[in-house]
Amino acid sequence: MIRNKTSFSSLIAVFLFIPLISFPQKSSSGPGIINSGDLQAYVSFLAAPEMKGRANGEPELEIAVNYLVSQAKLIGLRPANGSSYLQPYAVMQKMVDQDKSSIKVFGPGGDSVLLREPMIQLFPSGGADFELEGEIVFAGYGIKAEKYNYNDLEDVPAAGNILLIMNRSPLSEDGTRSQFEEPVWSSFMSIQAKLTNLLFSKAKAILIVCDPKSGYSSIDQQYPGIAHELSSNKYLKGTKPTTFDMPAMPRVMYVERAVADELLNGTGHTLDELQNMIDRDLKPQSFTIPGKRIKINEASKTQEVILHNVAATINGSDPQLKKEFVVFSAHADHIGGAGDKINDGADDDASGCATILELAKAFQSLDRKPMRSLLFLWVTGEEIGLFGSQSYVNNPVVPIEKTVADLNMDMIGRVKSVADTSKDNPMTGKTGVFVITDNQSKELISIADEADKKSPIDIDYSLSGRENPLQLFSRSDHYNFVKKDIPILFFTTGLHTDYHTPRDVVEKIDFDKMELIARMVYDIGFTVANKKTRLVVDNPYSKW
Repeated sequence: MIRNKTSFSSLIAVFLFIPLISFPQKSSSGPGIINSGDLQAYVSFLAAPEMKGRANGEPELEIAVNYLVSQAKLIGLRPANGSSYLQPYAVMQKMVDQDKSSIKVFGPGGDSVLLREPMIQLFPSGGADFELEGEIVFAGYGIKAEKYNYNDLEDVPAAGNILLIMNRSPLSEDGTRSQFEEPVWSSFMSIQAKLTNLLFSKAKAILIVCDPKSGYSSIDQQYPGIAHELSSNKYLKGTKPTTFDMPAMPRVMYVERAVADELLNGTGHTLDELQNMIDRDLKPQSFTIPGKRIKINEASKTQEVILHNVAATINGSDPQLKKEFVVFSAHADHIGGAGDKINDGADDDASGCATILELAKAFQSLDRKPMRSLLFLWVTGEEIGLFGSQSYVNNPVVPIEKTVADLNMDMIGRVKSVADTSKDNPMTGKTGVFVITDNQSKELISIADEADKKSPIDIDYSLSGRENPLQLFSRSDHYNFVKKDIPILFFTTGLHTDYHTPRDVVEKIDFDKMELIARMVYDIGFTVANKKTRLVVDNPYSKW
């Protein structure tokens, strides 16, 4: 509607200038300029519901990118890519070509029904070009759960056939609760537990449909955001796609409910009835569908999507050292929305993007700039594979060999809540921040430790290293700098339970804490930029 478009345009106009006029600065230059009010204004724009979660390839991410460019100009930063603040790069998306793909069901009398319902290929990911045909076996939920003495594949011939299974697991009568107690069975991630068994079943293919109690006819309706991500295999243009297409493994795909109904038509059973029987007795109802065969024709297509990083600089003051750069990085993209649910991404990573803007203002306010130059880098493509930072380090706007350190910020705005209590949700308190590294440079860690002593913020290194189970060391954009032997520090306040959910909103950000973290990062960056000798990299990635 025009009204919404107009109101959002007004919102953009207002937020473009809020950071400059809304909040008094605490000092005329340096770290004193950093304040929570500016940070709140930046995050409030980037994580506004109208931004629809800043998904890669969507117009709202481009709005966010243009907003960052406008703020860089207002601050007085120099464009890093020649005369442009933008660094474009291409991402390829391989997916099923729905117009050229089909499923044909053959009946006992040789008659056939052609179905062109959309399909999403889960394994191998994205899409492929193939044709296969076989008999059909209904295999319930496709579950093997020894704890419950339950196995949908126990008494049916899976090898060489095509399996039809339902999503989720045995449910309560109203469909709201899994009868298997483990959390894995009560969420979308139950598919991982199923695949452990199904991929080695020697079946030709596995067709997954939404169970009737879900009330959905397609995975796109039930899990729109997840379905969108699964619908294509993404990779940087010029690189090879990451696929695991092994000949002995079955194709695994989500199909529409109409496919299941056609396959079961004439068997005397409906999917609703079969689910109710399984759920009532907790016993498999698997069987070979008599007299029917299915033929699957799948074609793929590849599309190119152009994304943009934002890069801006402040020139150093030393005639020689200004040829070297300290990088401050964060990612502007998030995971988008799912139906009427929007994942705002206030902490992930509007918080990091806002902090870089505030750091840039602080450094730009100095009468005498640091000796080394500074690069402020807002990347995209992080959520789909760290593509923006990978593209940057492979095609840097400043010489990669002149890059002395990367200080990366991803999710730095939250404080531990009562929900953040498990080992999978490590969080810091009011005055804590995780700093993740793998000891590439003892000098850089020593600088961080000195900043820690002067700051109300306390550094926690406990999530560092390649061996940590959460693998945070390789899960954000700093990792692509690591692979170029550039020492890094990765700042995060932790993995709260609102991570990648619609609950990651502006109202839950602690901007006072963000201000303190920003001042600490400023201190570290200032010290590195003014160090007379370059940081020694005594534990480079190339020697691991």
